Amino acid sequence: MIFDLRLTTIEDYAELCDWWDFWRWGNSKPSIDLLDNLKYGLMVSSGSENICAGFVYFTNAASYGLIEYIVSNPKIKDKKVRNQSQIYLISCLKEFGKKNGMKVVISYLVNDNLKNKYLETGFVVGDKNTTAMICKL
Repeated sequence: MIFDLRLTTIEDYAELCDWWDFWRWGNSKPSIDLLDNLKYGLMVSSGSENICAGFVYFTNAASYGLIEYIVSNPKIKDKKVRNQSQIYLISCLKEFGKKNGMKVVISYLVNDNLKNKYLETGFVVGDKNTTAMICKL
């Protein structure tokens, strides 16, 4: 399948929130300011239907970044399309980071299906049995 790719915009936020709500992200879904007004996100679509999105985060170490908040449209029932689109998205997020000077990207994952997609795109497991700690300031 051929996918379209574009940068996310602030207009995508409501749809992404619906997706995060469906997948039970609840209070852990990112606020619009945490997403830097969506300017470093990528949206994968096919025709007029958005399929999945994810975000790159830049750090104060120019060559180090994060890929986070990957989410898919729950209305896409075809598992093959959803799987292929997420693999494409992760590959594009990696390339986006690389083109912007990153030499290393890291991501924190819980979902085994998503972990497998990362492995398919060249990621390796860094640590197992860790706990991500978050504190809103």
